Amino acid sequence: MKKYLAPLGLTALIAGALMAFPLGASATVITSPAVTVKGESEGSITLHGIVDLTCSNSVLEGTLEQFGPSVTAKGAVSVLSFTECNQHLTTVASGTMELHATSGGNGTLTSSGAKVTISFTTIFGTVHCVFATNNTLIGTLTGSKNTGGTATVDLNSAPIPVESGSFLCGSSAELTGNYKISTPDYVDVD
Repeated sequence: MKKYLAPLGLTALIAGALMAFPLGASATVITSPAVTVKGESEGSITLHGIVDLTCSNSVLEGTLEQFGPSVTAKGAVSVLSFTECNQHLTTVASGTMELHATSGGNGTLTSSGAKVTISFTTIFGTVHCVFATNNTLIGTLTGSKNTGGTATVDLNSAPIPVESGSFLCGSSAELTGNYKISTPDYVDVD
């Protein structure tokens, strides 16, 4: 039996996490047999900015908190982790995610309140940059009926602004990579 759930409590993101436009009043319905949603990176996740930060592994996990007909899919991200990175990265806040239906079981993913700090060394010393999402487009979800199995998230974010740091941080960075939804193994957006 399938439950119709509206929010996707991922992550960001990235990384999390963390991915900038509200859509109309149409409902986002996630067809899923579970309330916890977990995604694991397929290959590396990269934050492109003044310095490209690449992590070999990333996990996004959250809980669907708001769902149903005429309700935007929303949830809090409980885990936003990055490991095996070429620069130092710390998740400051996991934030929330929203999933908006597009068509055919697919959707767009946005993030708010996710914050990550990257640190890198320059001739001026160590630089710390905090990137924060605010209704930021993170990427697209391809639903299970289109993948023929597990849903995927393709990160192709809008610019994620720098919240604080030196001029060496630049003004924003963009997130790229892919996640495979491991829990539940069936997710569609209608």
